[in-house]
Amino acid sequence: SSGINAEYGRFPKASSPIQVILFAVTLPLCLSLALIRLFLGLQALVILCIMPKRLKLRRYFLRLVLMLIGVFLHVEKPPKKSFKPAVIVSNHVSVLDRLLVECCTPCYTLSVRDIPLLVRLVVGSLDMTPRHEAPPPTAVAKTHLDNSDVPILTLPEQIMTNGRGLLKFASWPFSISPDVQIACVEVKRLHFLSPNLSHVFSSSTSDFFWCLFSPAHFATIRFLSVGEDWKDRNPEQKASFTQSLISNELGVPALKLTCHDVSEHKKSLVKEQVIDLDSLVRQVVEVLPNIPESEIRADLMRTRDTTQTIYNLVKTAPRTVPNKSQLKSTAASATPAGSTGKSSSGSVFKNPVARANMLELKKAELIASGRARYIEKHGLSNIDS
Repeated sequence: SSGINAEYGRFPKASSPIQVILFAVTLPLCLSLALIRLFLGLQALVILCIMPKRLKLRRYFLRLVLMLIGVFLHVEKPPKKSFKPAVIVSNHVSVLDRLLVECCTPCYTLSVRDIPLLVRLVVGSLDMTPRHEAPPPTAVAKTHLDNSDVPILTLPEQIMTNGRGLLKFASWPFSISPDVQIACVEVKRLHFLSPNLSHVFSSSTSDFFWCLFSPAHFATIRFLSVGEDWKDRNPEQKASFTQSLISNELGVPALKLTCHDVSEHKKSLVKEQVIDLDSLVRQVVEVLPNIPESEIRADLMRTRDTTQTIYNLVKTAPRTVPNKSQLKSTAASATPAGSTGKSSSGSVFKNPVARANMLELKKAELIASGRARYIEKHGLSNIDS
């Protein structure tokens, strides 16, 4: 899993104190920068939606907008003007990939849930809304190509990989049309803490926000030729060849893992976290059986530590509602001589002295019970209490 986006957080684990201090100092500036960029992006979005798709000025304007939000694009190998592809195939390293390709050649993308709305409106998307009777991607793409000469941008990896490796390419994009243009995208982020472009549990919205938040991004795109024997290959061979070609160009490993393998890995991680939490809940219940399990679970989700949770629950034990026998005994002791006792159950909460005594009694009982169970569980009965 070293090649996929195996990072489980936005920041690398090894961060120096100086980097953390610089991040804290520049945080207000970066937040202000993100808001300004978002405002400019919304203004530019209106203009881009009005401009025709094939207009060359539109691509220059989009590149200018990307520069205003801190994304600097360098095209090392531009596409051949004589070749008009029907499908553009690219690796998927960031939420900016579709915009970067759009800067070089007009294209449409297949509409899926992980595309931010701003990106979807700028690039343009074909209807792929999941529904029971939805056609397969190839049918939607072929229908579009029958009525338009604007190519379709596909990302065969289907999820972002952070640029550290290439997942196995799906074969369906290569069955749409034999006229395929391969794009190789590379993105580097400039920031003190070098935050990841994406990670296992990130959303496209958070990834897009970090693009606005970070000072700058440097993107490189190369358009590669497919070779003379391209049309003699079947879709599976084309997918494997394209993965190897982009892998060699970027110098990263070509993996046999698919996007479905990554999804299953994410599910297993979530399942492990749930199992670990259940185990911690059982340990605390053994020590504090009178505390509701829901309260224990809520505290463990914050602390992830049984000792700290036991301390928190014992500390807040007075909030626990006492049982009826304790209410009656405490209320009886608090009822003055000669009283009729008609409101004995309510006198516990009306009399501050009785209420304090009752709460202290409950707290002492919980501490003693927890201590006894802890001693019994760890075999410390021979130690002088």
